[in-house]
Amino acid sequence: MHQDRSLQTFQRSTGRSGFTMTEVLVVIGILVILLAILLVTVGGVRDTARVASTRSVMTAMSQAMSRFREDTGYLPPILDNDRRLVDAVPITNTTNAQGYPNYLYDMQGWYSYTSPAEYLIGYGGESMDGHAGLGIRNPGRDGVWGATLDADGNLQQCPPGSNRQPETNGMVYGPYLDLKDDSVIASLGWDDSQGVWDSGSVDPATGQPAVFYPGEPGYDINAPKVIVDAWGTPIRYYRKTYPTGDLGGSFPSNYRPFPTGAGDGGSSLSNWTYQPRLSEFIALRPWEIDESRATDYFFTPGGSATQWGDFNDLGAGVRGDSTTTASLETGEYAFLSAGPDRRIFNWHRTDYLDRGGNDGGTFRNWLGHRPSWSADSSWYPDGRGSYCRSDPWYQDTATEESNRDNIREVGP
Repeated sequence: MHQDRSLQTFQRSTGRSGFTMTEVLVVIGILVILLAILLVTVGGVRDTARVASTRSVMTAMSQAMSRFREDTGYLPPILDNDRRLVDAVPITNTTNAQGYPNYLYDMQGWYSYTSPAEYLIGYGGESMDGHAGLGIRNPGRDGVWGATLDADGNLQQCPPGSNRQPETNGMVYGPYLDLKDDSVIASLGWDDSQGVWDSGSVDPATGQPAVFYPGEPGYDINAPKVIVDAWGTPIRYYRKTYPTGDLGGSFPSNYRPFPTGAGDGGSSLSNWTYQPRLSEFIALRPWEIDESRATDYFFTPGGSATQWGDFNDLGAGVRGDSTTTASLETGEYAFLSAGPDRRIFNWHRTDYLDRGGNDGGTFRNWLGHRPSWSADSSWYPDGRGSYCRSDPWYQDTATEESNRDNIREVGP
């Protein structure tokens, strides 16, 4: 009898030694929550480190830009993805078929992926920049080693030149940018048979040009080089526009685009004044702006009462969001990284989904590429000559708060 009771006691005690299904599920749930917290924390630390790394690279680029300007007397021009000069956008009062002001619209595509590496590092080789190693010979008064000059040395406005004629002797400038990490240099996609950028090499997930590193399929030693951020997206370069053919020039505060008064439609525009600034580039305006740094930017075409802030339509009279920063009102150039989400929406400062044309069908972009150039004399109704322009070709997709994490560096 005693042995039976002992056996029963043992059986009962061993029967309670395991976990119930509920207890197992609770433990698993706690582990999942802890793992999620760990992943978020690690991801946040990683992104913070990448932001810091990108800011460091862009600060170095800004310092290099100042040294380049000291040597040449001007900021680097805007180059397209084929490394050809993109003319400064003329200040006009005309509108396009959508009713948007042509000047403000075209300015959203007036940036370069290729200019920073071209001028601050100088990897192009003797046939492109006059020097076989890193560094460059003087780019000349047109900024592209004589590519836009005719046989008599006169500036050709259109079409843009593609045949550079660099001097192969004389002083070597730069390299202005000493990068410790080679992984921030990549090439764009390249159609070697045509000697042009491969416009099919666009990352569909980000809407940004795809980049390639040495040893990867798609890398081409002859392709234009770009400086990339910590997420592998090419950093954009912006600068204020300038009088045609005068890279070192600037417009005075009382500049009159039509001093003779001969504007489109026969209206008198002789008193219309306008001065370009970096606030024209909507993607450069921060999503969140401290009140102490905030100001307003408007583009009011001559002969019109409509003030344009950005392309987020807010009604008659004032169109869009005019909020900008004081540094963009006074700065001369800027660099822009798309940040962790690797996306940029050019048309609104705060890109809320399905608002003001942010619908994936309204806006098109250039992505640094101008496949079809044309001379549009209507940009210069007062007879100053033709402007070499191109239409946007890449359909911008709808975004939602993609501009919130953009990283920018504004130069004085």
